[in-house]
Amino acid sequence: MLGIAVVLGIATVSLVFIYEDEVKSIIIGELNKNLKSEVKVDPKNIDLTFIKSFPKCALEFKDVLILEAIEKKERDTLVFAESIRLMFNLKDLWNKNYTINKINISGAQCNLGIDKKGRPNYIFWKKNEGQSTDNLKFALKDISLQKINLKYKNAEQKVKLSLNFKEAVFAGDFGDDQYALQTEGSAKLEYLQVNKTNLLRQKNIKYDLDLDINKSVYQINKAELALNEMYFLLNGNCNYKDSLQSLDLKFDGKNLDVASVLSLLPEKYAHRMNDYKSEGDFFTKGSVSYKAGQKANVNAEFGINNATVAYKQQEMQLKNLNIQGKLKMDEKDDFLNLQNISAQLGTNTMSGYCLITNLSDPYLNVGVNVNARLEEVNSFWPIDTLEYVSGSVQLNAQVKGNLNEMKKSAFSPSVTADGSATLKDIKTKFKGKQNEINISQGSFMLNDRSVAVNDFKLLIGASDVELNGQLPGFLNYLFDAQQPLVINAALKSNTLSLEDVLYGGSNSGSEKINIPANLSFDLNANIAKFSFSKFEAQSVSGKIAIHNQKIVAENVSLETMDGKAQVNAFADASGENISIKAASDLQNINITKMFYQFNNFGQQTLTEKHLKGFATANINFTGNWSKELVCDLQSVTSTGSLTIERGRLVDFKPLESLSKYVEVSELRDIKFSSLQSNFDIHDQVITIPKTYIKNSALNIELWGKHTFKNEIDYHFKLLLSELLASKKRANKQLDEEMEFYENDPENRRSVYVLMTGTVDNPIIKYDRKGLKQKIGEDIKAEKQTLKQILKEEFGLFKKDSTLIKNEPKKGDQKFKLEDENKDKKKQNNLQPKKKEEDDEDF
Repeated sequence: MLGIAVVLGIATVSLVFIYEDEVKSIIIGELNKNLKSEVKVDPKNIDLTFIKSFPKCALEFKDVLILEAIEKKERDTLVFAESIRLMFNLKDLWNKNYTINKINISGAQCNLGIDKKGRPNYIFWKKNEGQSTDNLKFALKDISLQKINLKYKNAEQKVKLSLNFKEAVFAGDFGDDQYALQTEGSAKLEYLQVNKTNLLRQKNIKYDLDLDINKSVYQINKAELALNEMYFLLNGNCNYKDSLQSLDLKFDGKNLDVASVLSLLPEKYAHRMNDYKSEGDFFTKGSVSYKAGQKANVNAEFGINNATVAYKQQEMQLKNLNIQGKLKMDEKDDFLNLQNISAQLGTNTMSGYCLITNLSDPYLNVGVNVNARLEEVNSFWPIDTLEYVSGSVQLNAQVKGNLNEMKKSAFSPSVTADGSATLKDIKTKFKGKQNEINISQGSFMLNDRSVAVNDFKLLIGASDVELNGQLPGFLNYLFDAQQPLVINAALKSNTLSLEDVLYGGSNSGSEKINIPANLSFDLNANIAKFSFSKFEAQSVSGKIAIHNQKIVAENVSLETMDGKAQVNAFADASGENISIKAASDLQNINITKMFYQFNNFGQQTLTEKHLKGFATANINFTGNWSKELVCDLQSVTSTGSLTIERGRLVDFKPLESLSKYVEVSELRDIKFSSLQSNFDIHDQVITIPKTYIKNSALNIELWGKHTFKNEIDYHFKLLLSELLASKKRANKQLDEEMEFYENDPENRRSVYVLMTGTVDNPIIKYDRKGLKQKIGEDIKAEKQTLKQILKEEFGLFKKDSTLIKNEPKKGDQKFKLEDENKDKKKQNNLQPKKKEEDDEDF
């Protein structure tokens, strides 16, 4: 018998070698007739084998590459397999008629897909072509897969799937129209993604199916499906012909628990659930039916009974969790009803319900009742941004309305809401912030879509705020944090530090002012004491509004810097920077305090150390700041009028420099009773018009420009009589030159001085241009005066619109240029020798 076995073995192997070329030729030829795809395989990797596939013969293809079955220039890989075996019986070698009844594929990578036009890339077998000839037939009864990685991408439906099959077996008479199919296997679902959202990831799957197939009708006799540790029983039937024609399926879950259900959550939620463990029963059962062209019918019941969910790190437990749910979808009605929702967390209790009808355009009916200690809630579900939180919240609310209408407008008539919330002794602190937030009390009344705030008292740092008003947009904000938060309220505060509110007390220096785009409020403010940086004010009242990241302050009155102010301002923070426009009226403001509190307006030439007195001013201002409150100096423009009473100018460098040349030491400390002037700031240049300073040292008229870089162009006019009345100076030559003018009964002779360069290095010159300008103005004035006399005495120049109709103001009579001295020998050496010469240095 051993000898017979050896002889048969040798004969079989001999037959394989003898008929190998013939078998290859027949099978490969038939495959090429019926394949739409291009198949690439090295002829050396095609073998006829018997030992590996015993007791069957097999034509084995190694390292097979099959390209996509789709028409395009560059085709990607559809299948790459380490081994594909087409198996048939040994006796077929004698008959020379080969019947393929089993296929084995191992070590394969399959990339199935559907493009944006809905064209599949995996239909590689030609339709309506004979699948058999006299020499070759396909009568599959067994398909086995090992180590198959399957990836599927549907660009049209935006679905991605990745499955790793460890093993899978399909048995049945696949060539018959009617047959029984048995299949079982195991796989790992790497991911299931729909619309870029991972619904399932890293799940283990096992299945065992028993089907009766009659052409396109599939009768499910038995179906067991395990997803992780969840088991489902299925039975029913379906009709699939090119697409799903009908489905009638019943399902029942068994051995379900809360932990298994939570493991099915999408990835963005599931990673957080790794910190929790749960116990309890989850149940579900129902049915699904469908007919092509009609809406699917779903009827399911599910729920959780007496479940416990524990946070591993704190051992805080959510106990007695109960939910009863029902889902129904058909042609007449569809709804999701969650009833008898209840749970207990420490001393916290919560209950509620949720009914959602018309799922295609959801209508919500939600009710909730919560009595909670926030420290216990935070111990169960920690909030990463909080360092700690404590206090109590009582909430009882009911909301009804269309979900889309809620998102659009809380004022929609389809939305109704009622309820109340009470906050008490809430204390919390954000990480990275210095100040604790303390809500001592506050109540919210929800009535007909609007929330009323009563006695909401907030303490943060040194600031206290009491708020009373309405929040008409609260429902929008509650259901969607991107929706506007609208507040119409009255704000009252004894002390309010803006740093506490904007920065939470942080002094890092890198904080940005960031007004949320969805914040919209109108406040009537009444603040006893207000501060921001060095600025301080008292008795602040007015209207403040924020809309679309824009702030409007209207008729804000305040007491500040020993005086009073009224401000109207507009700030636009919707872009990368903050654009500010403001108009203000200041009365009796202490200038020293003003310069100190406004950081000397960004310059160090004229500071709070140099200027004293009380100012009354009207100022218009525009400028841009970064979100870190760094000013863009190029954008700053300002105009206004200024009056200073009881003023004093101490060690002001431009005048101090002048005193070194004119030898008036009193210019280092000037006291004056009143000063009136206008100013203009543009392109980083401060322009000062002619300004008269009547002071203790020397009456001065000045005008000119001063840049933000401390470049100066000052013009001074000094009366000679006052200069000569001063004590003798060290500059004897200058004294001798001025002695010619001591006899000046009209007190009109003047000296014009020009100061250029920088504050630190001034250049003092005789101001020839100033003299020319003054002479021209006097000649023009004399001409107009003469015309006026001729008009009044002789009736001439009646039609001259330039004539002066009113007497000159007294203020315009303060300065007159001394007439040219008739004696040329007594000309002042300060005057130019030639008209063409430039201004000369002293």
